[in-house]
Amino acid sequence: MSNLHHTLEVKIPFKDNRLATTAQKVMATDPIIRPESFQVEYMVSEDDNGTLLAKFSAEDDRSLRVGVSSSLSSILTIIETMDELDSV
Repeated sequence: MSNLHHTLEVKIPFKDNRLATTAQKVMATDPIIRPESFQVEYMVSEDDNGTLLAKFSAEDDRSLRVGVSSSLSSILTIIETMDELDSV
């Protein structure tokens, strides 16, 4: 991970820690296609109740943009699914 100099941290709020933890577990199962050029770490914040932290690292700005975009798209799908199931 020494050449992954481009970084970004994103905080994604959820209603509570349970939902943030569920999203973290779902995202953790997705394999990174090129781990030598892009990495992501998901964790539930201990300070902000219900906040998923995503820490992205990449070797260049393009890899960071593409990886973050893909990850946020997946997180949006998770949130939409949670909302849909919550209303049932």
